[in-house]
Amino acid sequence: MAISPYRTSNDPFDRIFDSLLGTTAGGSRGGSLMRAPETDVVETEKEIRVSTEMPGLRPEDIEVDVENNVLTLRGEKREERKEDEPGKYHLSERRYGVFTRSFVLPRDVDSEQIQASFEHGVLTVRIPKSEKAQRRRIQVGGMQGASQVGGGQTEGSESQAA
Repeated sequence: MAISPYRTSNDPFDRIFDSLLGTTAGGSRGGSLMRAPETDVVETEKEIRVSTEMPGLRPEDIEVDVENNVLTLRGEKREERKEDEPGKYHLSERRYGVFTRSFVLPRDVDSEQIQASFEHGVLTVRIPKSEKAQRRRIQVGGMQGASQVGGGQTEGSESQAA
């Protein structure tokens, strides 16, 4: 059973646009039209975690860098088919090409401790927050040397009516 292309046309103008845009009558060939990958950004008390879907890529196809508090992800997904490969494509929807995705980091980070891992088509970048960006609890102390509060009552005493 053959898969039918979504759009078929014998119109010469359609063929001109297809050749200019790198598409075929059956859909997009992709070319350099790689879409930015879907990403989740999660902030915890100690780190910012960026998880990006990159199916079909290998770790050597990916670059991760941080400069001026901007995280940049770059990658390239190469087309797998070869020109001399026999067979006729009826549908080609997969996208190939280069992508770049940048994120401004919301807080000061410890850029020396950033770690990136790639597993099951997902790139995970862990960006630890710097000490000054991490939340810290401030101890609240009492006022020392303050024996009078308000209108002549000592701290902790109750007013007595006569």
